[in-house]
Amino acid sequence: MANEVRISKLICTVLYLVHVNGYVFYGFGNGYRYLTKQLSNAGLFDASALSSVEAKWIEQPLDHFDENETRTWKMRYFENLEFWQPNGTIYLFIGGEGEASPVWLTMGILYELANETNGAIFGSEHRYYGKSMPLNNLVTDNLKFLSSRQALADLETLLKYVRSLPKFEKSTDSKVVLIGGSYPGNLAAWMKLLYPNLIDAAIASSAPVLAKKDFFEYLETVADDYEQHGTPECYDNIARIFQRYEKLFSSAEGIKLLKEEEKICEDNDMTKLENKQLFFMDKTSPFMIRAQYGNPAYIQTHCKKLANSSRVASLQQFFDDEPSFWREETECFDYDFYNMIDEVKEIDWAVSWIYQTCTEFGYYQSTNSDAHPFTRNIPADLYYKMCLGMFGHEFNEERINAGVLNTNKLYNGLTPNVTHVVFVNGDMDPWHRLGVLEDVSYEAPAKIIPAASHCRDLFSNRKGDPEELKEARKYIKYLIEKWTGFGEYTVD
Repeated sequence: MANEVRISKLICTVLYLVHVNGYVFYGFGNGYRYLTKQLSNAGLFDASALSSVEAKWIEQPLDHFDENETRTWKMRYFENLEFWQPNGTIYLFIGGEGEASPVWLTMGILYELANETNGAIFGSEHRYYGKSMPLNNLVTDNLKFLSSRQALADLETLLKYVRSLPKFEKSTDSKVVLIGGSYPGNLAAWMKLLYPNLIDAAIASSAPVLAKKDFFEYLETVADDYEQHGTPECYDNIARIFQRYEKLFSSAEGIKLLKEEEKICEDNDMTKLENKQLFFMDKTSPFMIRAQYGNPAYIQTHCKKLANSSRVASLQQFFDDEPSFWREETECFDYDFYNMIDEVKEIDWAVSWIYQTCTEFGYYQSTNSDAHPFTRNIPADLYYKMCLGMFGHEFNEERINAGVLNTNKLYNGLTPNVTHVVFVNGDMDPWHRLGVLEDVSYEAPAKIIPAASHCRDLFSNRKGDPEELKEARKYIKYLIEKWTGFGEYTVD
């Protein structure tokens, strides 16, 4: 069981929740960082394989779409030619909202496919993340060059450069395959949409291709997971705990008791609406992480812990460079909204990703639904206030609406006009509610994996994989090798 819990935490996401607790950022986008931090402890890859990976740099235009902007910057990428033979397949594993890692090029379905198809493996780092920083992203005006459209053009430049290198230039039969999970899964599909002559096939894993401002369906799916896979009384126990929290907030005496029980910092004014909402974010996040990364056994274990409890344990800081509600110096939880904003403003990756949600995607996991037990204490407008607090008065709800509309118009939402893209989702993963769940066409199929979590198809714990997951991986490999015309791969 301990191994299953550990493995469940390794599954990728490139997607952060825009929540601001040490674990609350775990969700959409930060999964690659989450994965990289834990891989060595789980023994899922041979560290010696990293010797085959080389970090490289390529010059990119600051703005691909303005000929009057002449500034450039250096983008980092990784290369692994361990399996490369002339006319093998060229694979690009797309980085997202976090620092890229060479580990990505040494494991999982990408590594297996490269081994089977004499492939060259590349990994990209997204602009404004990791070491690929065009400008100081702590200055809001500099962030106007951060967008998915600019990132896709970066990938175009990188792939054209790779194809021009002497070792690949003569391999005219080599096909190009993109692989991405979560937000990079979006990018994989969108590259096939906008650059169809450059890309031969793509895997879009757990890709929320539909931008949505108020993503209340996220917590509905979390609730479904707990109702379906948890103990019989679990859903009611969750509702009981959250309703008690809500009742305590209704009186001064209740707030005093709550602050004592939950070790809330004495100077936090918990009558302020935003502070109360941050508290509910923190208490909801343990359920989110188990639904997004877990499995049925993981949820069952959590349910048993809640059976006789009157509270939900907070998740402590996980990454050293992540914001956390916990204050070590005073040994209390700080739920002050504006303290949180100040802290997040100092963290590069958090600033960049929140900017993208405010200008392109939304993805705000609210409680604006009655189909869950978490009460209605995380409204979408809390996130709108975060955009305003982070970037200024122009980043209001109207701008978020416009960004979401433009994104869906550019990429066609749930019906992208693509071929040779496989859309893969786990039905436990809350992000599947914004993904492609039905075949776009015969040449752009959708695959839903029962009881699977976020990006579970991309990485394996091998012996512990259920049969449905093993069969899904075989199917994905079959499609990629069929579409690229490499070998005679068949599904057993």
